[in-house]
Amino acid sequence: MAKSLDINSSSYAGELALPYIAPAILAADSIANGYITVHENVKFKAVLKKLSNSADIIDAYGCDFSANAGDLDLDEAILTPTELKVNQEICKGDFRSDWEAMQTGRTLMGDRLPPNFEAFLLQFLAGKVSESVEKNMWGGNFSQNADGTDWAGNFDGIMHHVNDARVAGTIGYTKQLSNTAGANYGISTANVLDTLEDIVTNAPTAVQNSLSSKLFISRSTLFKLQRALGGTVTTTTTGAAAAPTDGNILTGGVPTQFLGYEIVVPAGLPPEVAIFGQIENLHFGCNLATDQIEANVVDMTLTDASDNVRVAMRFSGGTQIGFVGDVSAAYIY
Repeated sequence: MAKSLDINSSSYAGELALPYIAPAILAADSIANGYITVHENVKFKAVLKKLSNSADIIDAYGCDFSANAGDLDLDEAILTPTELKVNQEICKGDFRSDWEAMQTGRTLMGDRLPPNFEAFLLQFLAGKVSESVEKNMWGGNFSQNADGTDWAGNFDGIMHHVNDARVAGTIGYTKQLSNTAGANYGISTANVLDTLEDIVTNAPTAVQNSLSSKLFISRSTLFKLQRALGGTVTTTTTGAAAAPTDGNILTGGVPTQFLGYEIVVPAGLPPEVAIFGQIENLHFGCNLATDQIEANVVDMTLTDASDNVRVAMRFSGGTQIGFVGDVSAAYIY
């Protein structure tokens, strides 16, 4: 007598979804390395407040209460995460001929997901989601291309807010890079030192004097910076690479500081971009610590007689800059 099919369908919501949704978000390079301030409990929106003072708040001791001459200023910005989803459908037939074939079942219609593959599939998709979250975090809805193609398009990233602030005239400082193909197109080996020095030199004094200010650069910019610091590679008449004429970029270490400020290289920062600012001023928000996250694995065999399995995830993500006046950036616009 034939046994009934055990449909391997699972639903995870709230805390039960954390083992799958959390890696999808928190494994993003900038979050895992602390390159951005993270808010995990944002259901709808979060009000970001920043206190600043115009003078030293410390005063000489005295019995009487006396307010220091430096006033405290309060600025705020709104972080509104975007609701996001993952919808994927796979065919169980793809696993019949591989090493897990013996675990999928005995008949075509009776095939099910291999044991533990459900968790593996969710974890695999979580890895892909973290890559997407990282790109959106910095370059969501931001474009430097002539055709208007965005670096990512799921939610507004840090560079989107930077560009909005530049247009509004509220950003601390921006350096315009050439949008015309040529020697000075974007950030090059020839101009990278001047570009980075420019955004540091012209940044607001509060950012220059802050102990937490850092220089955020893209991987392509780091490559050009290392070449610029190491010297120029020349070639022989045979076409073989020769030793650098000044320094050694082939074996030299990766630069970690510039003008005394730590260099941070987020994986998701778009090419030809450099930002000078503070981690506590750059924010990412999500609903990870709420009951609004969800992950589902649904076997469709007894639903529509197909050989498919559907995987769905629900979560949110968004970014904001606390005070755009404390940001200095260089990019193409």
